[in-house]
Amino acid sequence: MPTPALATSVPSRLSAPERLHPELDCGIGQWDKLLYGNHRIVVSVPELPQGGRAATVTLPWRRHDAAPADVDVVVVSAATGTRVRNVVAGERDRAAGMFTFEPVDGAGDYFFHYLPYAMMGHSYYPQAEYLPARPTADPAWVNSVAASVWSFELGFHTAHPAATAVRYEAASKWDNFAPMNFTATEPELAALHEAHAGAAFLLFAQDRRHAISMKDAIPAHWAIAGPAAVPGTAAGLLCLSAQPGEDYVIQLGLYAQAELTGVSVDVAARADGGEVAARCINTAGVDRLGRPFSKTLAVADGAVQALYVVVPVPAASAGSTVEAVITVSTSAGSAELPVRLEVADEAEPDIAAGGFGDPRELRRLAWLDSTLAQDDELVAPYTAVEIDEAARTLAILGRTVQLAPNGLPAQLESTFTSAVTAVDGPARALLLEPLNLVPELAQGAVAWAYSPLAITTYGPARVGWTCTWTSPDTALQVTVEGRLEADGAADFAVRLTVPHGAGAVELNDVSLNLALDPAAVPYAMGLGVPGGTRPAGIDWTWEVATRNQDSLWLGDSNIGVQLALRDDNYERPLNTNFYREKPLIAPDSWANPGADTARVPGITLREAGSANGSGAVVLQAFSGGRTMEPGESLNYGFRLLLTPFKPIDPARQLRNRYFHDQGSVADIAATGASVINIHHATALAPFINDPLLHADALAEYTTEAHAAGLKVKVYDTVRELTGHSPDLLPMLSLGHEIFSDGPGKGHIWPQEHAGANYVSAWHAPNVDDIAVVTAGESRLQNWYIRGLDELVRKTGLDGIYLDDIAYDRQAMKRVRKVLAARCADPEIDIHSANQFNDKDGFASSANMYMEQLPYTDRLWLGEYFDYDNTDPAYWLVEVSGIPFGLMGEMLEGGGNPWRGLVFGMTGRAPRVDNRALWELWAAHGLAEAPMLGHWALNVPVRSSHPEVLATSWITPSGLVTALASWAPETVSVTLEFAPEFARLAQASRVAPCIDGFQDAAAFAPGDTIAVEPRRGIVLVIDGA
Repeated sequence: MPTPALATSVPSRLSAPERLHPELDCGIGQWDKLLYGNHRIVVSVPELPQGGRAATVTLPWRRHDAAPADVDVVVVSAATGTRVRNVVAGERDRAAGMFTFEPVDGAGDYFFHYLPYAMMGHSYYPQAEYLPARPTADPAWVNSVAASVWSFELGFHTAHPAATAVRYEAASKWDNFAPMNFTATEPELAALHEAHAGAAFLLFAQDRRHAISMKDAIPAHWAIAGPAAVPGTAAGLLCLSAQPGEDYVIQLGLYAQAELTGVSVDVAARADGGEVAARCINTAGVDRLGRPFSKTLAVADGAVQALYVVVPVPAASAGSTVEAVITVSTSAGSAELPVRLEVADEAEPDIAAGGFGDPRELRRLAWLDSTLAQDDELVAPYTAVEIDEAARTLAILGRTVQLAPNGLPAQLESTFTSAVTAVDGPARALLLEPLNLVPELAQGAVAWAYSPLAITTYGPARVGWTCTWTSPDTALQVTVEGRLEADGAADFAVRLTVPHGAGAVELNDVSLNLALDPAAVPYAMGLGVPGGTRPAGIDWTWEVATRNQDSLWLGDSNIGVQLALRDDNYERPLNTNFYREKPLIAPDSWANPGADTARVPGITLREAGSANGSGAVVLQAFSGGRTMEPGESLNYGFRLLLTPFKPIDPARQLRNRYFHDQGSVADIAATGASVINIHHATALAPFINDPLLHADALAEYTTEAHAAGLKVKVYDTVRELTGHSPDLLPMLSLGHEIFSDGPGKGHIWPQEHAGANYVSAWHAPNVDDIAVVTAGESRLQNWYIRGLDELVRKTGLDGIYLDDIAYDRQAMKRVRKVLAARCADPEIDIHSANQFNDKDGFASSANMYMEQLPYTDRLWLGEYFDYDNTDPAYWLVEVSGIPFGLMGEMLEGGGNPWRGLVFGMTGRAPRVDNRALWELWAAHGLAEAPMLGHWALNVPVRSSHPEVLATSWITPSGLVTALASWAPETVSVTLEFAPEFARLAQASRVAPCIDGFQDAAAFAPGDTIAVEPRRGIVLVIDGA
């Protein structure tokens, strides 16, 4: 679709210059940009005089890099590809550069590659540097042409013919500088400033196909054509062509000629049907939680601020107009720009169908304010929160929360079965005593009176309540705001407040105390403790600069709780290689940086006696002493995640057999796979986290796969965004709302187009893709969720593959809702590399992503996980996902297939050949067979050795049992059958041949079975 043309009123006001460079033609060339860089100027050399050995040229490159004279220039003959070594540089600045060179192939074209660079560092996380200017000319040749006169004013010596710069070329459309990165020259700027002397700022209207990128310079065509609006001057009408039903984006550039503060943008728009909700996304919108907001900006003298105004064009306005007035107000004056959108009679098909058309038109920017799926509706399989107000009891799927009079939990219970496959098991209690938060006052103990619990939200997906604590012994007031969601997330804001007019309150400490039943918490994960057996003690303090730690999970396979300490300042940190660029923000309350006590704020875990005389696991979080001044309020908040979130589904686990590649659907189906995961940096999804750019190809492939009975999913998350997304540069104009602040550099593309103050991320050399790291919790979640809905609508995809997660559980719920509304049986996977390392802040992936697990179907944990040198407790807690209500798969080194199978896990196909195992599953109907894992109490069969674990599938004729060993040596085991399976004690046991897994063998009843270390065996026990 062509760019909407400017109507007749003021055609010069919309900056879409006919000539993309004031002096040069512009085009796209083909060359090795890793050798020569992304930009060149084609120079034409006339016939040289007899004996001529040099030509001179002025390159009007209009550069925006900081030091043009410091960067090398590589000259190549167009005729032969010969590198021209005899080149001498003259004066060079941002406007132009002068060179004398030897035309080695005589008259013709020569390529001046003026920004060559080297890619250093890791291939996936490169650091690019421009090559430094260095002499290459032969000294004898230099001496022979030394009579040249190097001066911009006088030109070159007449002894050397003047060559002509004729064309700028980029290595690709993506790398292109035209027209937005060609800077205005000093004379052009001087003329602009003189024409608008006294104006604090100038407003330029830029067509949306060319995103504003430079922040410290203006494009040449702005200076030449002049602004669209100036403070104190009436602006001409800006006329544009729009389509009915589109979100029309008007791109403005504010050029500050003085320091500006309080910059705001107001948009008044009207169509025939009434007012239109137009807004500038830089200064107003809807945040990730659905809350409207507005803000003002500050713009430095000489800086450029891009502004994006979204005008929703009503579908009913076809054939009419939409009128708008954009008012930009600042501390130094305001300017108005009147706009008329001439609306076409009919929209293009994709717009008419609710789509966004060409992504270069930037309509997707409107999605930053989307509220899609921003509601409190239930998500399957969760059930409505049931409340018994008299008993202060809240019931959700498989779990119950009983509240104490103070609004905090008195008891937490689970009815998940020991196998974690259902919620009708006997109740298990987690707490031995009510959870208690204690403000310890320096004056001594106080007696609190609690107001009756007031229910503020009645569901169905959440219940909220409040409670106030008061005491005549202190001015301190405590307010508890609690909320339980249907998935098992319980949030508590416990606010300690000293009223205005009261005296200061001295606190010796504030502590949160949990006394847990040791039998319910044999395992732990978090606060520097890898997932596995719970240690006898933990002593932990806040060190957020280097440790991504604020939570601890304690539990068993069918009951548990994660405690996370939070206050009102919480923001999700970056993860996966980037934690140190944006670490945790320590809560002011719990971390108490000014603690006036010898006890450093932190968390301890101890095995101790409880009030009722039994043993207990005592978890205490404490903040140390402080003085609270009148009017001060602190949130000693915390979140509890009650696990498991949902029953595991072993049948789904075996039914959905994954193939992580693309290619012939028929060939993939022939392997026995049933789900195809499309990764980024592939033909169908080359650019990371913007698969909509290739929706047509994905739709065609998905249709073919569905016809063959296969599901298709695609890699799509928000941890970073591809530089190929047309929305990236406009989003960078939002300060650091969408993208994290950082050191810049990295790959050459963001250096040349984004400038600085970003975190450069993944580079996929095979598809020439780069990405910039996002900030995580931002309006990008709205954009992503609305885009996911559009992606599934356009392609028919069955789900998504998440490679780590940068958004929170609120976004994850919305993702699930969107997929559930579009897909019959959606599938969401989370993949994570092991982040228990220095650069990632020693965070266990399952603990870090626990808040998202209620809405996930499968885990891939992942690179750098150790499957061979870790115990079964580590497998269960850190890797399998089972204590949280889902199942996983393996990745690092292909995984350990024998150990993995007793958790229902396999390696990633086609990296691992799972066909023989899948054939075994199909032959014995395991996808329909009940599975009882070794973690359950009532398993059909166990081995006689404690370090050889057994998991069984119950088939119509008997069992299929997988054994895996954690013993350090080969051990011989016998099978021990549960009473209800005693008949199988005399049944035959056959180890079928499974290619790459085991050889065939047969065992008589009572025979010992040799199991090698780190290996195992699958037995078919047939009692028919």
